[in-house]
Amino acid sequence: MNASEHYRALHRIAEEGFCEFETKKYILGAIENMGCAIYEVGKTGVLAYFDFGKSTTSAFRAEMDALPITEKTGLPFASENVGCMHACGHDAHMAMLLSLAERLSKGCDVLCNVLLIFQPAEEKRGGAETVVSSPDFLRIAPERIFAIHLRPQLEKGKLFSGIGAIYAGSSEIVATFCGEQAHITENIKNDALENAARFYIGTKYQAKEEGLLIRFGRLCAGTAGNVTPCLAELCGTMRYFSEPEKISETEILLRKAKKYGGEVHIFEYAPPARNSGELFELSGCSRLSEPILCADDFSVYGRVCPHPLYMLLGTGDTPPLHSDEFAFDESILRFGEEKLFYIVRNEKISKVI
Repeated sequence: MNASEHYRALHRIAEEGFCEFETKKYILGAIENMGCAIYEVGKTGVLAYFDFGKSTTSAFRAEMDALPITEKTGLPFASENVGCMHACGHDAHMAMLLSLAERLSKGCDVLCNVLLIFQPAEEKRGGAETVVSSPDFLRIAPERIFAIHLRPQLEKGKLFSGIGAIYAGSSEIVATFCGEQAHITENIKNDALENAARFYIGTKYQAKEEGLLIRFGRLCAGTAGNVTPCLAELCGTMRYFSEPEKISETEILLRKAKKYGGEVHIFEYAPPARNSGELFELSGCSRLSEPILCADDFSVYGRVCPHPLYMLLGTGDTPPLHSDEFAFDESILRFGEEKLFYIVRNEKISKVI
């Protein structure tokens, strides 16, 4: 099967993080006769290790999970799981790795051992940690790790990357406010919803030139329109490139919440994705004009793997990621597949340790 066929099959069986059971079954079926060692990670993750007897190993990561979105693409191979959709390109990422696996299984001339990582739950906290803490990953201990992610609005079919942090770090923000529950006509002194709204208005913040974003996407409060709520909760995200800046903004959030009688809890999703300069120079990718405030837990691998490289494959003028209409021209998959194959056959890359 080629990358497009894998992509369409995986798109149909979209599943949320840590529940990718059909996706795992599909991957295992695709690689079972390819001559690689297969290891299961957690409940749904899969590692495929091609040991060619080389002195170093390159790893390649693809995410398995989809999003809780009802698809509106109208594609003939649209998701068959209502309310769940591959709207972030993870199906394409897996398809490219499966195509690489097929090439590797045919005994092509590669210059390193190859570890393919099919990672669960990139959209949730804990997916990458499941892999990097697994005994099999730690035993194989790849010196280099790569990932390709689709990216709308970048030139179609072209691969981009950069040196240092190209994707932001991300922390989840949960702000809670308590108040008095009463009939809406009562003159209460502590209104949880009003306090949450005041906090929200004074906190929504983006400074692109500083590489910082604080924004909320969900507000939950109350049970009825004529009852003041006893609890209001705001959920959002902080994106950053600087750890000191993250700490400073966290302290500001805590003070603002306290001002309105609330509390803030910060949960780290992933640090900034920092690329190896040496790998970027050897990769043949075009340089990104500026870092992007999106986040990806690929950055977690950088804690245990000395040389990471995160690459973006342009889809051109398509709907944005996480859109219920996200779709792209499948012909771009061959550019990603060829880049992966180039990496495993590049002598200089195989010597980066």
